[in-house]
Amino acid sequence: MTMTKLTQLLAGLLLFSAAFLTACGGDDDADPCGTNFNYTLDLQDEADALSAAASTYAADPTTANCNAFVSAYQDYLNAAEDIADCVPTADQAAYQQAIDDAQAALSALAC
Repeated sequence: MTMTKLTQLLAGLLLFSAAFLTACGGDDDADPCGTNFNYTLDLQDEADALSAAASTYAADPTTANCNAFVSAYQDYLNAAEDIADCVPTADQAAYQQAIDDAQAALSALAC
């Protein structure tokens, strides 16, 4: 993966995250999208891991670090898919498109 592709993926990630800084839902355990649910917080661990992997790869662009970046990005996208039902209905198409676009870009990368 070239640094340009890494930069494009990170820019896409930032746009993806910034586009959906909303909350949704009800607050009981039966509703995974509770009243105080905020998917940026729900994705925080994955976003932190992705950021760390991207920084490591940017500082030392080895195949192993590239693979770690790809794995962290895939984990982030999987987690985003897992909470897709919590996105407000009006935003769901754009949310899914952002995930699909990021997945396509990620799938096109070769370490």
